[in-house]
Amino acid sequence: MRIHSYLLTFLLLSFVSHFVSTSQADENSTVNQQDQLVLKEGDRIVLIGNTFADQQRLNNYLETLLTSHAPVKNITFRNLAWSGDTLSLRPRPLNFGSLDEHLRQQKADIILACFGMNESFAGQAGLKQFTDDWEQFLKHVTAQQYNGKSAPQVVMISPIAHETMGPPLPDPAEHNHSLLKYTQAMKAVAAKYNVPFVDLFTASKKQMDENPSQKLTRNGIHLNEYGYWVIDQIIASQLLGTQIKSPQIAADVKSKHIQATSAKIIETSFQPDTIQFTVKEKTLPIPAPPASTIVHNQLLTAQPKLTVKNLPAGVYRLTVNGTPITKASHSDWGRGLHLQNLPSQRQVNELRANIDRKNELFFYVYRAHNAEYIFGRRTKPFGAVSFPPEMQTFGKLIQQKETTIQKQAQPSGTSRWELIRLE
Repeated sequence: MRIHSYLLTFLLLSFVSHFVSTSQADENSTVNQQDQLVLKEGDRIVLIGNTFADQQRLNNYLETLLTSHAPVKNITFRNLAWSGDTLSLRPRPLNFGSLDEHLRQQKADIILACFGMNESFAGQAGLKQFTDDWEQFLKHVTAQQYNGKSAPQVVMISPIAHETMGPPLPDPAEHNHSLLKYTQAMKAVAAKYNVPFVDLFTASKKQMDENPSQKLTRNGIHLNEYGYWVIDQIIASQLLGTQIKSPQIAADVKSKHIQATSAKIIETSFQPDTIQFTVKEKTLPIPAPPASTIVHNQLLTAQPKLTVKNLPAGVYRLTVNGTPITKASHSDWGRGLHLQNLPSQRQVNELRANIDRKNELFFYVYRAHNAEYIFGRRTKPFGAVSFPPEMQTFGKLIQQKETTIQKQAQPSGTSRWELIRLE
């Protein structure tokens, strides 16, 4: 009987211990998952906000990364941002329509809301109003059903840090103090309303401090192309809940073994002067950084890479599908080389180019230069006749581009790699 009692106590303690540890693990994973998106096939993601969000349409790294790395297919994007926008002030042309109307027109499932940079210049005096504006915004937006079915997911994205540019531009220390307070306020609101929050202030400040030789911005507060390339990887990784990386391959001649991340290796062959293998990539690579930039080492490690250990001394050339990619010594291959001009890299460049064109076409509809004739004071007599059919044509062109984008977002087939000894 005593044995049974001890056994029962042991089992009970084991169960409690397991329950506590599991609960703690679940709690930790919940903290991480709170800032992730819950994506469904066919979701429409809409960007709103200030210049940071508006200029996404000219760089398109974020849309490229989310389109090609999301665990679901057929997600689409619309950019409704406008430079100068704040949470409480969004001036528009006559009869342009409210934000609600445009979100409803685009059937928004997910809203990426990028505010805080403009508001931060008000300093401590404007902090309470900024917090109140966020709370009112979230209460209103989450009470809507822009897609006709359910409330949208809202992601709060903080402003970046103010980068030190040197004279004659001002010292950003005071403004960064304000940006930190506004970011902390956003984080508190996000936690209160249980919505995902992306802290770009901390992430961008880290990049600026660790890689001061390469500026992220044009003027301290507006990102350049490299800045978008960096920051959009940070946003995409957080929203998808995983560190985005390009396919990478490591081979060992001695063990005749090849392993890969984000790819599958098939049909390997090790010959005295030649290594051959076929690669089936699971995702497209991260787009290459803009030309002539000094890339942060941490971001460089996420680029496509081939490492080949224990090669006999000599110079080796890599070809992919018969096209020369690069050549290097056995010691360089042993350390690993970041690759360029792979077929998958060309594909992701084409994907980004098509996203760029699609967003340009949508811009012509959303922010048409001749808006006065489309919905303003000159719609009659000619605007009401001429422009509706033209807008329908734009819609068809956008849909054609989106069909192409969805096809290009997936890796296309396999590629045959060959490392040949030249000397």
